[in-house]
Amino acid sequence: MMPPVGPAWLGAQLDGIDPSPVVAGAYLLSGLLLLVGLWLRNSRHSHRWAMAGIATGAAAAVYSHDVVNLPEMVSAVVIGGSIALLLARRSAVAALLWLAVAGHGLLGVAAMAMAATLWRNPGAFGLLGDDGAVLPFGGGMLVAGFGLGVATLAGALVLAFGRRLGGLPLLTSGAGWAAAALGFAIGNGAMVVAGGMAGVAGLRLAWRARRIASRALPSGAGLP
Repeated sequence: MMPPVGPAWLGAQLDGIDPSPVVAGAYLLSGLLLLVGLWLRNSRHSHRWAMAGIATGAAAAVYSHDVVNLPEMVSAVVIGGSIALLLARRSAVAALLWLAVAGHGLLGVAAMAMAATLWRNPGAFGLLGDDGAVLPFGGGMLVAGFGLGVATLAGALVLAFGRRLGGLPLLTSGAGWAAAALGFAIGNGAMVVAGGMAGVAGLRLAWRARRIASRALPSGAGLP
């Protein structure tokens, strides 16, 4: 039975657990936009759809939580986005993939920082049980998110110093699964959907790249 339209219906949560229809609908729309962006072949259009999905999910997350430091968060997004846009427009095409490697490394750092923050103050994010201990599932997701963040950062450093881009799809996958794990920990549907899609897309791209490389090798050579 649908609750009556009002503050509870438009608010962050119903019964303290389930998201309201508005927030759940925004998360669903975010996932659909990301799926469209992943499906399209045209890179420019796909990026725009994906960016719209991320913006929708971020707006839903901010709306559904009591955000105290919203000005600082918006300022950080604007500054970081401006720097990234400037670098992408001013850099040569050959350098864009290396910018992607650097970006994935920063995603690994962000995942580590977020997991550490959640672990330091689990009560603020609903990760404590009635006995005051961290819930097993939430704690496991934090450990997984932190570990995947470490792996993503380490992979980015290896690719950067080794000057090899073959493992870039795996970096995408690792960063995506880290976001999904942390999203599960705090109950953020947008992070789960976006992270899961990025994780699957990265694995699929790595698998396709391996198949293409295998076909390019002489018969019987194979890959190590």
